[in-house]
Amino acid sequence: MIEAIPSVTVPLTRIDLAGTWELSWLDGPQDVPARARTALLPAQVPGEVHRPLLDAGLIPDPGVGWGEFGQRWVGRSKWRYQRRFEWFPVPGTRTDLAADGLDTFAQVRLNGQLVGTARDQHLAYRWPVDQALVAGENTIEVIFDSAWEQALRLENERGPLPSPYDDPYPQVRKMAANFGWDWGPQVVTAGIWRGIRLESYAGRIAALRPLVDVRPDGAEITVHVEVDAPDGTRAGVELFDPDGQLVAADAATATADQPLAVSLSVASPKLWWPVGMGGQPLYSLQVVLEQGGAVLDRRSARIGLRQVAVREQPDRLGSRWELAVNGQPVRVRGYNWIPDDILPSRETAARITARLDQALAGNANMLRVWGGGHFASEEFLAACDERGLLVWHDFLFACAAYSEDDDTVALVTAEAEQAVSRMMAHPALVLWCGGNETVLGRQHWGWEDQLGNRPWGARYYLEVLPDVLRRLDPSRPYLPNSPWSGGLDADVLSDRSGVSHLWDVWNDSDYAHYRDHDPAFVSEMGWCGPPAWSTFDQVLAGEAPGPASRLTGHHLRAIDGMHKLTRGLQPHFPVPADGPDWHFATQLTQARAMSAGVEWLRSRERCSGVIVWQLNDCWPVISWSAVDYAGVEKPLWYALRNSFAPLLVTVQPLEAGSALLPGGGKGLECVIINDSPQLCELPVCVLRADRRGKQLARVEFREQAVVGRLARFRLQPLVGVVEPSDILVVDTPFGRAVWAGMTDRFGGLPKAAFSLGAKLAQGELRVSLRAEALLRDVCLLADQLADALGTPAAALYVDRMLVTLLPGEETEFRVRRRDGLPLQTTPSLAALRAVVRCANDLVSPNTPELTPARREDTSGD
Repeated sequence: MIEAIPSVTVPLTRIDLAGTWELSWLDGPQDVPARARTALLPAQVPGEVHRPLLDAGLIPDPGVGWGEFGQRWVGRSKWRYQRRFEWFPVPGTRTDLAADGLDTFAQVRLNGQLVGTARDQHLAYRWPVDQALVAGENTIEVIFDSAWEQALRLENERGPLPSPYDDPYPQVRKMAANFGWDWGPQVVTAGIWRGIRLESYAGRIAALRPLVDVRPDGAEITVHVEVDAPDGTRAGVELFDPDGQLVAADAATATADQPLAVSLSVASPKLWWPVGMGGQPLYSLQVVLEQGGAVLDRRSARIGLRQVAVREQPDRLGSRWELAVNGQPVRVRGYNWIPDDILPSRETAARITARLDQALAGNANMLRVWGGGHFASEEFLAACDERGLLVWHDFLFACAAYSEDDDTVALVTAEAEQAVSRMMAHPALVLWCGGNETVLGRQHWGWEDQLGNRPWGARYYLEVLPDVLRRLDPSRPYLPNSPWSGGLDADVLSDRSGVSHLWDVWNDSDYAHYRDHDPAFVSEMGWCGPPAWSTFDQVLAGEAPGPASRLTGHHLRAIDGMHKLTRGLQPHFPVPADGPDWHFATQLTQARAMSAGVEWLRSRERCSGVIVWQLNDCWPVISWSAVDYAGVEKPLWYALRNSFAPLLVTVQPLEAGSALLPGGGKGLECVIINDSPQLCELPVCVLRADRRGKQLARVEFREQAVVGRLARFRLQPLVGVVEPSDILVVDTPFGRAVWAGMTDRFGGLPKAAFSLGAKLAQGELRVSLRAEALLRDVCLLADQLADALGTPAAALYVDRMLVTLLPGEETEFRVRRRDGLPLQTTPSLAALRAVVRCANDLVSPNTPELTPARREDTSGD
């Protein structure tokens, strides 16, 4: 509360300080380029110091070639932002400087007077500045110290904190991934990375926290309004339904030191549901702060009426872990989300929504915001609300021990309070998590030798964060860490209870060993693969991708990554040396690995969800992502679109651990998974064929798929004895499932033989393909048609990949521009053949010949 002010009341006014500032270098290491020491650069705010340096040619692009090394001095330097602005006092108001994000250690001066300091990238700051401002022209200056140097200073004072990487990132409250990760470069940023403004007000709304409780007889919304206003100020609250009709209203009056809360009731609420389970109606909450009939401030929020819970029930192995929305269990199909760019200010709303649409089109219903990045933006959360994409949000701890000194506890508490207050209105946000792999590190990464008896962060996960949530947001479930098995001393690598991370397979074995696991829920699992050829080609400076390329190794940050890629290939394909075959083989193996793991887990009764590592990239890199940095979908994305389908048919061994035995050990079964909202009765066709594609047995029948249930039937009685060299094909109207008892390397595939046709129709390129032999996992790599189509590679999208065809079967690939502009050119058949790849290419000893082809009329509508 603020003291009484004169009776003149005026609405809150803002002076936006975003726009062009001046950036200058102040101090740093000896290798700073001479031009950078003296340059005065125009710098856009919000932004980071790297962006004006890139624009001026003072640093190379960190994502291209060896450019990462040419910018490391930036994160070890001291910088100054400065600009002028005009301000005039408004009678009856006070003025604050509000900064939504300063990265990270900063001093803020107005007209030479220190008005505030910052030391946490994740905090918003507010300082009273009336005494520093003058009527007319003013100068603001923000000076940033090196976060890297500050982290090193704190490490020397406190002692080292264990982490997987060399740089002391856990010492500072800054985006951990800035210091480098196993999918990202070291780009230590500084700058005014979020909005900054002056606010003059007689009273303001400081926070708006709606708590939603859905009951059998309706919904109750308790609206907590935090105000900075004189006693007697009135807050009016109105709720409008998705059609814009007023459904509830009330008001409350501010009194000294008393929280302000308004309760609203909705008799017949329109419930918000995850995608695939119902609609996403959004109500509009409007709050007006008034004094004496004059409006002082307004605030609005879109909210969804829904209830969320985590259910844990004992089962035969330990306990199940299941998310429920509005009382209905949700079988989760999701991706982990990392920062979408090494420079967060480049994560535009358009870029974010494009990634979310790719997740949605890939049949995901959840994104997990990982704890080594930054808190989600309003644009991200609002887009998830609209799409029904559930959000699991980590607090910002990742893979390290953290100091529990009073200073850090205070920063973390403030971070959590601000983040929870800002984000809790969003219905898509359904789960808070204390952090990523910190309990795992404490249990299994040998931290004791480095830590001794020092605290390592448990206080945050068990006390600080739960306390913030009890006070501010008791409406959502909380998970202390990921992975988590129920307590600090319960082994998080056990599949018996809670939430699991499955990294043993990528790290140590063939992907068939995903079938050794039977977890309750998986929040991380992944397999590495390269980005699209066009994305990689732009950064490799003419080198062919592969083990012999030093730049390929530079853009592969996974620990022992090249060895693991090669080991992953060896059971399935002869390992190509370099170039296009190596690139396609590693992409295909990534896709097959994740399909094998995801479909196995979805076929298990006790596993209620799978969140794959990861959806996106922050730079051009060989990583676990499904969509590369340029926005091009890898074959993995198409594989997971199929494996995440709400109605899925998959062939699996009858028991865990039998994946490598001939014929699947004790046998094979077909599992039909129905996560759709409708009961389905499906026609099913099961076919057994040899490696040439010759049909050996066939049976057709109908099977009922009950909503939320798994339907199972054994295959051997239906199609006879399945030999290890046989291939099983199961067709339904919802897709095709394929099982091979032997890998392609040892079972063999025929030489790829097919005919092609192409035409333009409705602005798309339509490529027809007819198989003349068994073809496994046919892909059309549309980005490689950029030159032939006269279109940027990342602008091209193909509607399908990984199509398996029996001899005589046909499919059609449709290539279009993402921006909706029509394609104008039909490539030659030779150009098309060069971008059509399949598994046969990798096991056949000779280059396949194009069988007689047809070229269709290109003038279609």
